[in-house]
Amino acid sequence: MLTKMYHQNPHVLHVGCEAPRAYFIPYGSSLDAPSMQREKSDRFQLLSGKWAFSYFDSVDQVPEKLLAADAPLSGWDTIPVPSNWQLHGYDAPQYLNTSYPFPCDPPFVPVDNPAGVYARDFQLNGEWDGLKKYIVFEGVDSCFYLYVNGQFAGYSQVAHMTSEFEIGRFLHPGKNRLTVVVCKWCDGSYLECQDKFRMSGIFRDVYLLARPMGHLEDLQIETKLAPDYRTADLVFNLTMLNPEDAAITVTDPDGQLLGRVQPDENGRAIFTVESPILWNAETPDLYQILIEAAGEYIPEQVGIREVKVDKGVVKFNGRAIKFKGVNRHDFDTEHGFAVPMAAMERDLQLMKQHNVNAIRTSHYPNDPRFLQLCDRYGFYVMDEADIETHGIWDMDRLSDDPEWEESYLDRIARMVERDKNRPSVFCWSMGNESGFGCNHVAGLRWTEERDASRLTHYEGHYGQEEQGREWDTVPQICSRMYPSPDWCKEYCENDKERALILCEYSHAMGNGPGDLKDYWDVIYSHDRFCGGFVWEWYNHGLFMGRTADGRPKYGYGGDFGEKHHDGNFCCDGLISPQRQPMPGLTEYKYVIQPVRVEMLDAAKGVFRVANLYDFTYLSRLECRWELTRNGEVVEQGTLGALSIPPQRAETVEVEYTLPADGRCFIRFSFVQMADTAALPAGMEMASAQFELPVEDKMLFSELPATLLSVSEEKGSIKVAGDGFTYTFDKREGAFSQLETMGRALLKAPMTFAAWRAPTDNDGSVRREWQGMGLHDLHTRVYDCNWEQEENCVAINADFALLSDTYLKQIEASARWRVNTAGEISLSVDVHVGNRIPFLPRFGLRLILDGRYDQVEYFGFGPGDSYIDRHNASYRGLFTGKVVEQMTDYIRPQECGNHYATEWAAVLDADRKGLFFRQRKGFDFQALPYTAEELDAARHNFSLPASDKTVVSLDYRQSGVGSNSCGPRLDEKYQLKEKDFTMELFLCPMDGKKDSFWDKAVVRYKK
Repeated sequence: MLTKMYHQNPHVLHVGCEAPRAYFIPYGSSLDAPSMQREKSDRFQLLSGKWAFSYFDSVDQVPEKLLAADAPLSGWDTIPVPSNWQLHGYDAPQYLNTSYPFPCDPPFVPVDNPAGVYARDFQLNGEWDGLKKYIVFEGVDSCFYLYVNGQFAGYSQVAHMTSEFEIGRFLHPGKNRLTVVVCKWCDGSYLECQDKFRMSGIFRDVYLLARPMGHLEDLQIETKLAPDYRTADLVFNLTMLNPEDAAITVTDPDGQLLGRVQPDENGRAIFTVESPILWNAETPDLYQILIEAAGEYIPEQVGIREVKVDKGVVKFNGRAIKFKGVNRHDFDTEHGFAVPMAAMERDLQLMKQHNVNAIRTSHYPNDPRFLQLCDRYGFYVMDEADIETHGIWDMDRLSDDPEWEESYLDRIARMVERDKNRPSVFCWSMGNESGFGCNHVAGLRWTEERDASRLTHYEGHYGQEEQGREWDTVPQICSRMYPSPDWCKEYCENDKERALILCEYSHAMGNGPGDLKDYWDVIYSHDRFCGGFVWEWYNHGLFMGRTADGRPKYGYGGDFGEKHHDGNFCCDGLISPQRQPMPGLTEYKYVIQPVRVEMLDAAKGVFRVANLYDFTYLSRLECRWELTRNGEVVEQGTLGALSIPPQRAETVEVEYTLPADGRCFIRFSFVQMADTAALPAGMEMASAQFELPVEDKMLFSELPATLLSVSEEKGSIKVAGDGFTYTFDKREGAFSQLETMGRALLKAPMTFAAWRAPTDNDGSVRREWQGMGLHDLHTRVYDCNWEQEENCVAINADFALLSDTYLKQIEASARWRVNTAGEISLSVDVHVGNRIPFLPRFGLRLILDGRYDQVEYFGFGPGDSYIDRHNASYRGLFTGKVVEQMTDYIRPQECGNHYATEWAAVLDADRKGLFFRQRKGFDFQALPYTAEELDAARHNFSLPASDKTVVSLDYRQSGVGSNSCGPRLDEKYQLKEKDFTMELFLCPMDGKKDSFWDKAVVRYKK
């Protein structure tokens, strides 16, 4: 049993720890230091790798003899460091959103508190004689006891923060033994109740540092710009003995040596830069710093920039700024909290490629190297302290208890001290969802005194004034989570003093978000609205192996035997576990794109182009355009690199000839001119499309002069013509079979449908829909009759869609017509009862054989689109496989819709199948699964192979929104009409090479 037990005492946070300091790595050589690759330093020894490991169900079970320097390791297991032990067969991951994984009784944690004991032998570098030796742990969840050669060397907590110990007095020549006892929970766990998988262990790197006597203990570099921005002072503060003996070299971003400066006896030095090159996320230019002190070299990179709030407007380098941000957990599907550097870079590259410029480190400080990457790639970072007390629910309980002030300040101070030299960090956040109280005020006050060069943030302060709680120190910006766009507009139009930022909005869970443009219309309309951070970046599915056919399996809450969990609420990211963009990220890219185009005069080709970059001329992008007629390019060109200043607009003229007729559009594409670290030349960064005023002519033709025969049986009506026979089901009010040229097209009868596989963002309204039985509707036909008309047969059906448990709410009257060419038209008048808030969809569903596995359509593409999510799409002619229309959401749900489709076809390899049209536009979908099958599946990998194609032809689908955590779907995106008429045309395709446009524009004379 351990003799030292600190992990339930909020007044003992660290024992034997060094004071927190800025992150840097010392080097023994001036040649290696500028690389800033710590593995190249001869003063750095990485201890990550295979460690011996023993797991115990309770820390009380850890025998003291296991901590001895000579304890045999032969019977131990091994585990990689860094890692989480739950991913290596010990204990199990547990996903919780807002709850604690143990009984809430602060500061106490369960007696049966699992523990992992790590041990590693290492040889000390022989060249380190005479140097002080430190060991650094960059992240351990939740707390740990450190033993060196059997002697207790220290204790520390705060999972996502660095702990450093001077251990030279415990070391000896030759082999040395490190033993680390990690507890699953500690009193600090009450401040780490974040929305994430709860896992444990040493999850970031462990390494040794060798430092000379009198070494640099801490370093702070501030940049202070003159009011006219023509000069900048680099202010250095060195904490060490004899700082006046140190020397500081400054090199500009182009590699030109600017000079050297020496600190005074207080460690302070000022270096003035003339005509400074300013850092921002668009042009992240960094000055190189090299400090020579006490026989070692410290490299650093400095971005000269200024952030402040001016009359309620956040300004960066004097310009109003928009933060196009995301919330990012430090997480990887296979490695858990131990995120590889390659994954960090992949994230940043994807963000750049999708116009994201800001990151909130939700809800704790990230790996320190991640912030260095943000400096280099160019991102604005809201650095967040490792504080969240969500599970207490009376969240003020700890935040307003002075007994916990030390814990709050420790976490805030460690973040600020470690990251204070990072130019990417523009704001310090006091944590997340922890109520508000005196401990936050103490943290805000300390932070503003320690670092006045950045903003402060804490969303939990909002509403304090309304509650009558006034504080003498408040965050510098007003922050909200998930308000509606209308609320944001009202805030900005009222006389509020503070700038507005959304630290979380547009919940990107599953198929969504669908309200991004509404937010950004408001953001761009108000300088005081400086942007926000979409929740969230990454889908937290944990890798669980592969299926027999090689598909990856990803788990969420409930997949690991947990008693308590929050299901798939962790699967709410803009990228997949494989770090591939989801449709929501593509949508976000084009909503926040850096260019806006307005059509002024289509006939003369006059357009207005606005550069939405904050600091960069638009000449970094090339403007290309193409004019299409009926989906085919008929003319194209380039406007080259437009030299439009940032935050300005200019008029341009495009020379083209308008076609005489057809569906004509012009589309602009703004592509990257040159390769960068994240953006390849030629990558599209923005686009715009406009419909051109060209006559859309209809062609008229005579119907075949053949006769239609009609036969009626008890439950059906058969209509036969030249080469086709259609069977109408009088009980369903729709056709049960379409036979053409001896081939049956339908695998099941047509049905009218109002249900979709609920999206994750349908979570709350789903209960309303199901309560009214929309998920289990069947057709009741009241009257069905037919009549012979000239060149056609008309079938009329009055019906309702009923549930087994709820009052009738959907009534309809359908009029079908079959003409002598075998074409079917449908007009259905629909009435929806007042008790239904809005419908998921309304339309016609067809189930075809799986051989009809190809689609071709004219509408919004190439990806799926919805009434509130189609900014990433454009109108055109698109083809693909049915299986490609599926989006591989971890929990299957509605997907693959194509909004405002004008015509579509579902075909087999011989181009036989069905054609559909509605020139006013309809929602079209072709998937391998029914809505019921998608809804029933808990995971994507549990969907069986399909032998069918399910076609949905909808009057309209409701939007997808972000209501899983955000506001209810806006009314303008709801299918809430109580009376409407749906019209549709469909006909079989015989495999001939005729253009689908013939079907789209030809009308038969009556």
